[in-house]
Amino acid sequence: MDQYASSLARICLELGGISVFYENNVPEDFVIPSLYFPSAEQVPSGSALNSYQLKHSIYAKVFALTRREAGELAGKIVEGIMDKQCRLPVFHEDGTDSGMILKLDPPTSWIVDEGIAQVTLTYRLIRAFTSVKHPAASSVGINKYYD
Repeated sequence: MDQYASSLARICLELGGISVFYENNVPEDFVIPSLYFPSAEQVPSGSALNSYQLKHSIYAKVFALTRREAGELAGKIVEGIMDKQCRLPVFHEDGTDSGMILKLDPPTSWIVDEGIAQVTLTYRLIRAFTSVKHPAASSVGINKYYD
């Protein structure tokens, strides 16, 4: 899990008042209430001359005893994010604030099944292209016979 996703997971746990977190698979004997935070789905959403943008979507699941409890916990997470104007801090591995802010799209939540609610978190990151040295045109045979 990268720095952005782990920061989001931490904030969701704090806002929902949930203490148990699952990142990989949810075990059969999972604890309730808990939060399942899978890897983000990534979709390219544009590029420029020296950078590109990736849209990340995380579909977190909140597990509780009843539909109502799951919906309330998911609602706490959504409301907490909205109260922060969808601007959340990014944390270092040691838990300290990095000083960076992650801007989210407005989150959504809905009840999926008995005791399960889903919270959708979406954000975009702009990354610089890694510099690649391109060969000179003369080295690949272009205009070879016109020199």
